[in-house]
Amino acid sequence: MNRPKIALIESSAVSTHVFSRTYLPRTGIPTLGAVLKRFGYECDIWFESHSPIPEEKLLQYDIVGIGSITSTIPAAYRMADSLKGKGPVVVMGGPHVTFMPEEALEHCDYVVMGEGEVPLPALVEAIANKKSPDGIQGLAYRLKDGTTHITAKAQAADFDKLPSPDYSLCPQIKNGMIPPIITTSRGCPHDCTFCSVTAVFGRKYRFKENDQVIRELRPIQHRSVCFGDDNFFANTKRTKSLLRDMISQNAVPLRWSGEMPVRAAEDEEMLGLMRETRCRIVYVGVESVDPETLKRYGKAHQIEATTRCIEKLHRYGIGIHGMFVVDLDDTPETVQKIVDYAIETDIDTIQICSLTPFPGTKSYNDDHERLLHRDWKYFDGMHVVVHPRRFTAFDMQMEIVRQMQRFYSIGRVLGAYRKGRAWRVKYRAGGHILMKRWVHENRDYLLRLRDGSYPRPVSGEILAAAGVTC
Repeated sequence: MNRPKIALIESSAVSTHVFSRTYLPRTGIPTLGAVLKRFGYECDIWFESHSPIPEEKLLQYDIVGIGSITSTIPAAYRMADSLKGKGPVVVMGGPHVTFMPEEALEHCDYVVMGEGEVPLPALVEAIANKKSPDGIQGLAYRLKDGTTHITAKAQAADFDKLPSPDYSLCPQIKNGMIPPIITTSRGCPHDCTFCSVTAVFGRKYRFKENDQVIRELRPIQHRSVCFGDDNFFANTKRTKSLLRDMISQNAVPLRWSGEMPVRAAEDEEMLGLMRETRCRIVYVGVESVDPETLKRYGKAHQIEATTRCIEKLHRYGIGIHGMFVVDLDDTPETVQKIVDYAIETDIDTIQICSLTPFPGTKSYNDDHERLLHRDWKYFDGMHVVVHPRRFTAFDMQMEIVRQMQRFYSIGRVLGAYRKGRAWRVKYRAGGHILMKRWVHENRDYLLRLRDGSYPRPVSGEILAAAGVTC
């Protein structure tokens, strides 16, 4: 096989979740496509979320690579199974299979573990030349005797030397419709117990050069841009440098958003730069209003710092999306206190997730024996998937739903308007719709939590008795 034809696919799921209304593809697949293109390979990239990908089309490729996170891995496995033994070599990658390679190899030929920019081109070359991949780091595959062989961990990619994501490789994307998402860094200096970022990318922070980020901004500058970094503000010196260059090089987008730690809001100079570059909203990992829970999560901030963060962001006209997690040791009162706090401090939008032990995280290592199931499609943060210690899984799920519905009530949607932040009405209306849709879609799951049975229709009376509307 010389110069194989390659397809790279980002798998997707159809369920409603917190990002359903603002879906953007991850930048990993188009970056890998650009890397393979640099090596001279013919490569197409596909996003399952855009439109179904016919099996007959995928059978035209020599190698099919499928990327996935935990909640979309069932769809990825179904796709891999449909291709098994029909011609293409199937390769899987992403955080889930990185930590569950044995499981993945039931469905594919190779697993690329960790960052793929170094091992994937080497694997493609080995397949093309019918050579053993044994010397390639970052792989898992079956030997002829059926045993699993896992090679040494691959080196981290030299991130600032990687090409920009190449969306021209995607037949689904029309000219001028590049997804407005940019990832400017990898890694995170924090090590939250429920997050797999450091396990995949490490704690060392790696950046793209500002000029490369500016080039990526140019074609989407007229749109609302999301900086998809796991922590866009972890190094405030670098963030301020980038924002200044955006201003000086006339590369300020229509508006933008990104993830921010609580402590970053202490930097008034940066807040001013954020306002000048038209930052609309930041996603802040508040996680909890309970000091002991914050300690268990490995969070460095205290709730007083969160309150100051909210006040300062609002003073500069910047919105805040508060991200909260309900711990296994929390109680129904804890969930209520989260929404009490969010209403009292006028947080613009929120999400309340149940602690989800994703493979590769400290939470998974500590709490995997408390898992209700391993039906991975429910590992999206919105479904309770573990036994809490102080109340039932059903009660935890219902309390989260009730409190989310309280925050996104019609009255709070209609009263959301603030001068300079009129968008709050639309965003909260979206939250109201999302919660109604989620409850409707997950009636069967709610019943399973209640009594452990397999899915069957759940009556409106059960939900009404729990104080949940749909």
